[in-house]
Amino acid sequence: MKKTAQVIMNAQIPFTIGNLDFQQLRGSPILFRREGGDEPFEYPKIEEFPDRYAIRCSTDIRPNRHGQIYNYTPTTQQLTFTSPDATYTFNLNKFGNQVTYSTNSPGASVRAPSIVFEDFPGLIQLEMHIPGKKFDQKTDKAEGLEVQINNQVVKHPLTSPVLPAPKKKASQVVINPTDRFSFLANVTLYLSGCDVYQEYPPGEMHKFEKLVGTMSTDLYLTPDKSYPPGLTTLAIEDGFSDSTAVLEFNHDTSKKQVTITIKSFTGTGKLCDLRDFPYLDKYYPNAICIAL
Repeated sequence: MKKTAQVIMNAQIPFTIGNLDFQQLRGSPILFRREGGDEPFEYPKIEEFPDRYAIRCSTDIRPNRHGQIYNYTPTTQQLTFTSPDATYTFNLNKFGNQVTYSTNSPGASVRAPSIVFEDFPGLIQLEMHIPGKKFDQKTDKAEGLEVQINNQVVKHPLTSPVLPAPKKKASQVVINPTDRFSFLANVTLYLSGCDVYQEYPPGEMHKFEKLVGTMSTDLYLTPDKSYPPGLTTLAIEDGFSDSTAVLEFNHDTSKKQVTITIKSFTGTGKLCDLRDFPYLDKYYPNAICIAL
């Protein structure tokens, strides 16, 4: 198996345990696995890994600024997984809000599968394969990756193409007052500063106060599927003060157009820009993409 030397990811991004040969793996220390589609999540402790994948694991959990419990890696530490056939060790080196994942164990590797775009990181996968045993990694490439759409967990299909990163990062887009906008993120995002509405399920409008999961669309700033006249400011943050974005919606009623502009993006985030993309059977236009 081809190894990845290391992967650097934000401390609040959970990881996946990939038991590629269905070994009777036992891990140390005990991990926390996130379960559920919305806050408050449940975090049962997990130390045995008999299945192919254990998704959304972390070494610890902690409350964010909104009092909700989330995955978190608080310190530098070492993870060890043992089976009758092998022992695998992964090093987690914490610096600031970032964690470097690495391994030198035979049969072990670290990967960071992308979501939708090649430059958009999803989860970290800590993979283990019996040394010397033949394994076709190509057929297994994305089985362990999940995405969450409107609080529904969806298996990322093997056939889903990864789009190339935009050649130019867009920080502004002009839309019609009846056009929707979207979100794509790899952590939960909390919204403030103005009201946001989502048409979900179709035909029903609800206030949209946070993005829990990976992507959402059919979003507007008014319940009649439009935008207030003039300037409206939307603030977005991740709950742990790692990154904050401020966006401006300028509805020019004389021109019948709305200009969405990213005014600022601070913290340890890897990217923040505006993109359009298809995913499964849905199109996500004017997406505010934030990855930590």
